[in-house]
Amino acid sequence: MGLFLEAAKCWNSLQNTSYCITFGKNKKLKNINLIFRDVDFDHLSGIHYADDVDFKLHRNEYRGDKLIPALLSQKLDDGLIEKSSNWGKISDRLSAVTNICDVLESNFTLYYFSPNRLTFHSTITAVYFLYSEQFSNGIFLFLDKEENCFYCKSVFSKDVRDYCINQTRLKVLKKTKMVCGEEKTLFVHPNFKETENVILTV
Repeated sequence: MGLFLEAAKCWNSLQNTSYCITFGKNKKLKNINLIFRDVDFDHLSGIHYADDVDFKLHRNEYRGDKLIPALLSQKLDDGLIEKSSNWGKISDRLSAVTNICDVLESNFTLYYFSPNRLTFHSTITAVYFLYSEQFSNGIFLFLDKEENCFYCKSVFSKDVRDYCINQTRLKVLKKTKMVCGEEKTLFVHPNFKETENVILTV
């Protein structure tokens, strides 16, 4: 099994999983309700960097929310992507996807994302991002919002560009994980108490 298929299976296993990240702003609690959708795997996987690969299928058969089903059914040969001249960049993203739960359950730092404050140009658009140092190079995970939920917009390892510079850091107060309706508390700040959506102690 190649890394592409491994990442697809990992992402597919998260369909009944969600995370809630709670932080405080202006003495009010804010929640990031993070879900996982098939359609998001397309961009996260980095397949858009493999435009030099002939997957022997029409684009409409494997892009968007059809990518994971195409990989899991083996309609799409996952090994073909490794022929791309951008395989190094793609494999970095796929490796990050396979570790997505470890990233979310690590002692990450959370930031508002303000691309105009970066010291370099970036085409990423997102509301928040988190940075985890749990892995050797560190991993950035960008989160964007659609309706009432957040989704994973982009994920990759840290290189010479540091997205944390000039960004607003937020204090994570609580993290919970929901799997098939069962909730598990992953983290609670030792000085955090909540009542009626107001922060008492941070």
